[in-house]
Amino acid sequence: MTAHIAFAAPVDTDDDEESYARSGAETRGSVAPAIAPRPRTRELAMSAAWHGGLIRELTTTTGEAIVVVFRGNWSHGFGPDFADAMIQVGDGSMRSGAVEIHLNASDWIHHGHHLDPRYNAVVLHVVARLDTPETRRSDGASVPTVVLDIPETDLFAIDQELPEIWSRIGHSVCAEDVALREPSRMRAAIHRLGDRRFSERVARYEGELSVEPLPAVLRRGLFDAFGYSQNREPMGALIERLLDSGVLGRLASVDREQRLLMSRAPLLGIAGFLPMSPADAQACGLGHVEIAAIEGWWLRESGWLTSLTMPPTRWTRARTRPANHPAARLVSMANLLAATLGDPVSEVLGSIRDGADLPHRLRRLTQAGDHAGLGAGRSIAIAASVVLPVAMAHAHHADDSELEDAVSRAWAELPRSEWSRPATRALAQAVGEAPLGPLGERAIQGLLHLDRTLCTTRRCYECPIAAEVVRDRQRRRREAPGTVQSMLPT
Repeated sequence: MTAHIAFAAPVDTDDDEESYARSGAETRGSVAPAIAPRPRTRELAMSAAWHGGLIRELTTTTGEAIVVVFRGNWSHGFGPDFADAMIQVGDGSMRSGAVEIHLNASDWIHHGHHLDPRYNAVVLHVVARLDTPETRRSDGASVPTVVLDIPETDLFAIDQELPEIWSRIGHSVCAEDVALREPSRMRAAIHRLGDRRFSERVARYEGELSVEPLPAVLRRGLFDAFGYSQNREPMGALIERLLDSGVLGRLASVDREQRLLMSRAPLLGIAGFLPMSPADAQACGLGHVEIAAIEGWWLRESGWLTSLTMPPTRWTRARTRPANHPAARLVSMANLLAATLGDPVSEVLGSIRDGADLPHRLRRLTQAGDHAGLGAGRSIAIAASVVLPVAMAHAHHADDSELEDAVSRAWAELPRSEWSRPATRALAQAVGEAPLGPLGERAIQGLLHLDRTLCTTRRCYECPIAAEVVRDRQRRRREAPGTVQSMLPT
């Protein structure tokens, strides 16, 4: 078997570096051996083989067949080696959990895993040498053990293939050199990450559309986005209570002025903001006359809504910018619902089909009277995270290729929203100070995906930025071996 692993990792998951250091010291202290002793297999090489998919069918030490359905996510040294794996055991049942890899089966005890609750999720123990009869977790459960069936020469080849390249990944900056020479290459990698994040959202909304109509899916998505990170939970509860109230169905039967009042008062009232405190009144961006009208409507008409009212303590007000205050967001949402008669589907799909400026249209829909509505950056973010993914999911369900093309164009052309801290952090990690040129929202979403799912969890071996660095160094090594070798750590 010839082992070709596309991704390795720079850090060992357990303390077997000592064997390497000892091996090197013994070699240096000996009297010029003709051939230096070959280091023993490291757990890193075994993990790379597992991650690379070289192991699919196994047999436990008790003779039970194991089929690897999903190898899991390499945890990079925190807790078990691979999380969220899925295996099929001999009786056909599926098990999901973690996979732990060791040189010796006894390392499970030597490393203290038998006393560590973090390892109670382990469903498979992969070893190179069997030197103990069983593996048992701290909760008392027995863990199936398999002996790795890959020749040590292949594992050694894996271990030696790219360690010097991967040692350059995942530190202060990963790909600054590549970005300086080929910025378009890094932009493309970041855009692919943005597309992955977009596709994940589309898949989520496709699932929702299989059980709910489009207007309900879009409204719930908008309420979630308007809640921002701090107030998503109460926003989710609010939309359910609002739907139960039947208020949205009445909006089409009244004139525009009454429609705005009938939208604002129930939202703020059911949310628990009425009567308004001076601080909330200032934050929501409405004048005294508008607030008095809202409170008057609630006082007169809320008898049938009081049972739906939420406690105001459910909302997070601390450490929120004025524009993100929940009262301000609720007024923006009420304005949008009033402008679209409670159903924004036709408005937003029409804007997408016409190639109109979708974020600008969202801003206009959330503006009314003294209220300024959503900011430009937040409108772009909501278009990227909710409106366009919902529209694409609907296009897939309806087999509407024209809408699908229109959504794709709108996604690619979205301007940048805001430089959030995670996006800024991911850009600095990926390319340092290298200029990449103008970046739109597609790139911002890619950087958010990079930070949250790859950089924070140190999953460098699954990162397309890291893959570009590896490919670049492999190519340069082939073209100019001496030059590239001089750049690599010794």
